[in-house]
Amino acid sequence: MDPMILQQIKKMGIAEKRELLERLKALIAKKMAGSALAGAPKRCPRCKSLSFYCKGHDACGLKRWKCCS
Repeated sequence: MDPMILQQIKKMGIAEKRELLERLKALIAKKMAGSALAGAPKRCPRCKSLSFYCKGHDACGLKRWKCCS
């Protein structure tokens, strides 16, 4: 990791570090989700039911699904 980045992080307060951590988690989650969540899945991601619908987006911008089963 770039030493300059580490120096900047050391200068941050705890609230700024927490915000940075949450943003990094969101970016990692989005990257890991990749194209698998970009479109509508054919079945409920949790129980594999055919009866579900999109219910907006979470804080990371990923789609949320509501199962009807």
